[in-house]
Amino acid sequence: MKAISFLGFNKRGYQETTYLNPIASGEYKTKFIQEALVEFYKPETLYVLLTNTAATGVPDNETESSWETLKKKLSNKVDLQPIINVPEGHSTSDIWKLFEMLTDCLEEGDRVLFDITNGFRSLPVLALIAVSYLRVVRQVQIEGLIYGAFDAKTNDNKTPIFDLLPIVSLLEWTTATDQFTKTGNGQALASLLYHSDSTGQNLAASIEGIAQGLQLLRPMDVIQEAAILPERIAAAAPTVSQTVPPFAALLKRVEKDYGNFGLINPTDYRNYPQSSLLRQLKIVEWYAAKGQIVQALSMAREWLPSLLCHHFQLDPLDKLCRDDMELLLTGGKIKDKDGNTIKESRYLEQWSSIPKQKKKQLNRLWGGELNLANLRNDVLHAGFRKNPKNAEDILQQTEIIIKELKAIAKVWDLQNESV
Repeated sequence: MKAISFLGFNKRGYQETTYLNPIASGEYKTKFIQEALVEFYKPETLYVLLTNTAATGVPDNETESSWETLKKKLSNKVDLQPIINVPEGHSTSDIWKLFEMLTDCLEEGDRVLFDITNGFRSLPVLALIAVSYLRVVRQVQIEGLIYGAFDAKTNDNKTPIFDLLPIVSLLEWTTATDQFTKTGNGQALASLLYHSDSTGQNLAASIEGIAQGLQLLRPMDVIQEAAILPERIAAAAPTVSQTVPPFAALLKRVEKDYGNFGLINPTDYRNYPQSSLLRQLKIVEWYAAKGQIVQALSMAREWLPSLLCHHFQLDPLDKLCRDDMELLLTGGKIKDKDGNTIKESRYLEQWSSIPKQKKKQLNRLWGGELNLANLRNDVLHAGFRKNPKNAEDILQQTEIIIKELKAIAKVWDLQNESV
């Protein structure tokens, strides 16, 4: 294991105290947190970041610099590696130089302990950022982010050492939650939850179910998992919050973003037809809002036949029923080259009784002016066709299509259904 520490310059010199071991019983009396660190954690290598002042400055009533004293105390105890010429300013270039020095100490897969006790100016914050960065980029395993709390020493001059790693953990949970709510990718959040108890694992399963359903265009899976999401969040929150107290607020964000997709029986169209359609429409809107246009158009295209299945009280999961509804959307008849009808929808007569305004809306969206069916095919075939639409046109037309779908839902009285 490696350790990274900071040594500043104290004009009065460092004061002796007894550091308490944070990972086991025991204590160690010293002026230098680095000496206690080596005693408690046993790192193979200790990097000490030094400004020129810290490296050469001699405290009052001392005959040598604190760095020279520390080197002698740690001789033969650890592979001591000074990182010299640490910038003493706080300009942007200085900050990036410090960050580079921190990250250059480590290689892929290293185990590392950060000590920020004597960090000056922005160093503690930089160390925190570096920890998060190195975890991702170099797969570094962080053993601790420790701070010797000299100001919190007891009356008998014993100083606790606090491990601030849970703060880094909060950043990890926050980033994973943000990724899930912004993109629908729940892999990182589910992975964190799987390390919790059974309630956390159940929540992880729901998050994975929602994420996979969104990724693979399985709206029924999304709706079913979202229905039990609030219950599983409520069950997991107390346990997870013991480790990461603010996580309850993060879970509320997840529930807010995905809970309104939920319906216990989304395929029960006999009892919940409008509710299911409205939730599917919410998912279409979610895809469009997240820039996932291919998924948005794919679901939008399937939503219209489902709407007609609802109207005619048919099973929208039955392919023959869907084929019949798609036929209605293209006029209700298939004719040969001579104009003879070779196939006619079984519901053509009932279709004719639907108000013209409703049919006009559907026809305009399906194959008319907006031509949703053709646009969906264009994006799914990756533009490998004559005269494909450009990306800007696809985005603009998708925005119009979403507005039309919402208008259709209102005209067909779906918005009257409580969601």
